[in-house]
Amino acid sequence: MKTLRAPVGLQALAAAIGDAVTGFACVRTSTKIGERRPAQGAATSRHCPRRRHPALIRAVGAALLFAGLAAVAAGEPEVPPAPAPAYHAPTDPGELLKMDEPMRRFFRERLLPGGYGENQLRKLVDAILQPDGLNFAYDTEGVFDAREAFRQRRGNCVSFAFLVVAVAREYGYTVSFQSVASATRWERHGDLILSVNHINVHVEGGGDAYCIDLRPDLTEGLRPHEMQMIEDKRACAQFYYTLGVFNLGHAQTAEALQLMTLATKIDPDCAEAWANLASVQSHLDNLTDARASFERALRADSNCITALDGFVSVLLRLGSPDDRRIAAKYERRAQAIRDRNPYYQQKLAERAQEQGDWIAANKLLRRAIALKDDEPQFYQQQVTVLLKLGRDEDARRVAAKLEKLRLRLAAAENHPGR
Repeated sequence: MKTLRAPVGLQALAAAIGDAVTGFACVRTSTKIGERRPAQGAATSRHCPRRRHPALIRAVGAALLFAGLAAVAAGEPEVPPAPAPAYHAPTDPGELLKMDEPMRRFFRERLLPGGYGENQLRKLVDAILQPDGLNFAYDTEGVFDAREAFRQRRGNCVSFAFLVVAVAREYGYTVSFQSVASATRWERHGDLILSVNHINVHVEGGGDAYCIDLRPDLTEGLRPHEMQMIEDKRACAQFYYTLGVFNLGHAQTAEALQLMTLATKIDPDCAEAWANLASVQSHLDNLTDARASFERALRADSNCITALDGFVSVLLRLGSPDDRRIAAKYERRAQAIRDRNPYYQQKLAERAQEQGDWIAANKLLRRAIALKDDEPQFYQQQVTVLLKLGRDEDARRVAAKLEKLRLRLAAAENHPGR
């Protein structure tokens, strides 16, 4: 299988305000379609083109109440939400992959008449990514259907995947969305702490199979079994609940609830969709509904990380002896999820600092950095802790790492695609 890659998704698992939100690929060749051609004399880049936020991808996600983190973060001031995007997605999932005449005309001018195979696919992806085409830009919050992604010329991995799938099918390829759960990582988005998944596109044509991926860096070294083709209904459900996650981040709770509900109707077997819906219901204090939705999520996938901790939280809030007994049954698995969350470790470190336990705080921050080494806030907090411990030399060493990280992140944002 030849690799041409693209991204998706987002799965939010926790939020400082109490709610949170929530990706496929084939690996086995050095051929990657989805990268920009380098300028003459420039080094070839394998990063996302014009990626504005190198450390944050939104993806096929799920919003859910992350009980452990929410409890630790209680009492923090809320940050006023940024203005919400004006785009309103069609509520009919059948509209998400449709093309219109401007799109057809644009690609007719750039693709080979009757062309097929790898060369045609490269022309298709170049038409989207290259400066002489759409010059498609990565936008973390850009969750758009195929036509809107074409018009906007930007979007996240979900948008890119929908655009590629729509155009490739128009030209006769057998195309599927592909989820890359193994590319999951933790990111901060405003007040939300997200467990971010990845999505790309699987294409078959001319006897060969290809993976189109906008973020090759997220799937480098993965084996084919670590990526899974998904049906359109699952991709559409992911589209709506990912969009709902961003609505939630902009304090548009009613819109988020509508989108999460729609996702569960499109794909009733999608655990993340139910977990997202439950998170919004929990946020609205509809605890009975939230419990039922979390139970649906866990019936669909008993290991759904976007459901386990939120379910425990809701049960404890309901508070009956029966609810507490069930919560205790799930608590160990929920705690295992928290333990893998670097932002949970950071919040525990903040609590230790408040209690004057600087040794414990330093240990927790080292754990957070081991889980996620590109979050400046972790290093900044550790410098403070080390100075309190009188370890000035270690503090200077961590401060130097922080400065290098900030320069690297700034360079990635100022020179996206490198």
